[in-house]
Amino acid sequence: MTQVTVRLYEQGDKVWRDFKAELLKRYENSAMLDISKIKAFSKIEKQEFNNRIVVSKKAIVEKRAVAGVDDSDTLKTSVNNGLEKISKKRKEARAKYARGIAEAASQCNTLIDVAKRIGKSTTFVKRVASEFEIKLPRRNNGHEEIVSR
Repeated sequence: MTQVTVRLYEQGDKVWRDFKAELLKRYENSAMLDISKIKAFSKIEKQEFNNRIVVSKKAIVEKRAVAGVDDSDTLKTSVNNGLEKISKKRKEARAKYARGIAEAASQCNTLIDVAKRIGKSTTFVKRVASEFEIKLPRRNNGHEEIVSR
């Protein structure tokens, strides 16, 4: 990518000063560098570091080369918008079932009966009931739940 000069790099008790390295990736406050072709690092050190080191942007001389962030890993806005639309649709679907759950809850004795009546799982019924503050039957599976006193 680009050659950059590093003023100082410390790892454990070893210190490297003023060496050039190839810029691989830019992060918010640091940059990943390729050290495979640098003579400052020994063969064993290169192997140890897997030919890559992450250095603070403050330690790099060429500030313009490391300005910004490589955001290929982060989600794009279109993906984020798509996810928001999906969650909005799911919320609308839960709202659609809320009235049916409220009616079924008033007529049934157990949570399972409510779930069977509307054709959804008990966890879905509980989630919708908590979201829309619907009072569900106290009994579950025909056994009374223990209520904390």
